[in-house]
Amino acid sequence: MQKILQGWQTLAKWFLTMLKFSDIVKEGEGKLTPSQKKVVDFLLKSPEEAVFLTASSLADRLRTSDTTIVRMAQALGYKGFPGLKSRLRELVQSKITTVDRIGKTIRQIKSIDDVFVNVLQNDVNNLRVTLEYTDMDAFKGAVAGLDRAERVFVIGLRSTHGLASFFTSALRFLKRDVHLLTPGTGEMWEIVKDIGTNDLVAGFSFPRYTKTTVQVVNYAWENGAKILAITDSELSPLAAKAQWTLTVPYEIDSYMESFTAAHSLVNAVVTALAFQKDEETIEALRDMEEEWAERGVYWED
Repeated sequence: MQKILQGWQTLAKWFLTMLKFSDIVKEGEGKLTPSQKKVVDFLLKSPEEAVFLTASSLADRLRTSDTTIVRMAQALGYKGFPGLKSRLRELVQSKITTVDRIGKTIRQIKSIDDVFVNVLQNDVNNLRVTLEYTDMDAFKGAVAGLDRAERVFVIGLRSTHGLASFFTSALRFLKRDVHLLTPGTGEMWEIVKDIGTNDLVAGFSFPRYTKTTVQVVNYAWENGAKILAITDSELSPLAAKAQWTLTVPYEIDSYMESFTAAHSLVNAVVTALAFQKDEETIEALRDMEEEWAERGVYWED
């Protein structure tokens, strides 16, 4: 039994080293119960998934208790699970570059068939994690916040700009007063200068987070606007100011991130918003269909 405990102490210390923890574990710490060992096993095998889980959701996943999760984190030298998860997230993300991503992918694949299967399987897994672990209170709160907002400002730069553009278009279909923020034209800060308590800013950003997106969110928060963050983690710089944070995984075997799960989440948000006032939504869409038909927006053979 003593040898088993020593083995798990060694594993715990290796775990700390792997996560680049600066804490020095005192002699005798790292002793884990069988339930705690099960948690550590999961963290070691599935760190990319673990960073999206709360202590409660992780406990449910492993059919153990919240107390077991907390005490496991304490045994590894942390006050609680959030501190441990923060370090885990640093390991998983660690500002991975596009060069790192494609290098990893090239080493793993053996054929073009592998590329196709791996990419789609990763997307399916990202969708599964989103479906299973989305905070429904945050989801409902975000929908209600969007419904109440007088104006909505949307920002997502670089690879997330497509998400921001899609979200903006969907809100416009619902006749919302929505503004897509695009830096570089010299007008972005003029657009948001009078932002206030009746407005909402929806920010999209994933590692490596774009500085301008964080700056806009911080500015809006300082001026009393509500913040909806769609990002990778509650530890994201966007989440620090957000009333509602919706997290989605984005990892995939490619040099680019995958936002398949994020697109589905956004689609769910705007669909739920439409159902808030279904009659108004139908009327708004009917008006737009008439406008498109009158202006010949779509090709007719």
